[in-house]
Amino acid sequence: MAAAIVAAATVFVDRPDVAVVVTDSRTQRVLWRRTVAPGASLELRYRHSVERTPIVEEFRAGRDGLRLVTMRFSSQGAGLPTEGYTHEGGQFVLRTDRRIAELPLRVSRIAGHRLHMGPDEVDLVTLAGDGVAVTLKSGPGPWRVHLTRLGGGARSGD
Repeated sequence: MAAAIVAAATVFVDRPDVAVVVTDSRTQRVLWRRTVAPGASLELRYRHSVERTPIVEEFRAGRDGLRLVTMRFSSQGAGLPTEGYTHEGGQFVLRTDRRIAELPLRVSRIAGHRLHMGPDEVDLVTLAGDGVAVTLKSGPGPWRVHLTRLGGGARSGD
């Protein structure tokens, strides 16, 4: 009897993971999601709409949102920092630790917005559509491990 109760029980084990999520800003529909460890690095890469030069913004995913830690760009143009950066290898490099709860973006073919996480690359324009407003964010989710039978049977759920 005890074995049957244990076998039928579902155990929930909280994990400290966070999710990095891209949503359609208009509909709030989740377009892409990845579960990562807190502090995981991700990069948003795109071209400046006027200068047509590459920009790389590095973020860390956290339970309280994204943190912008580095921004790299090769020319100064509208909307780019005018102070607080250093010059490294022919680039302007801004190091910071700025919390960003949610990052709204209007993705475009011209800018070619791409999200990089480790070996993964997500083409945000292909994902959402040219000119579509999306939101990039991170935070906790209901990430749990469900154990449904003795001897294993663990699966991740969200």
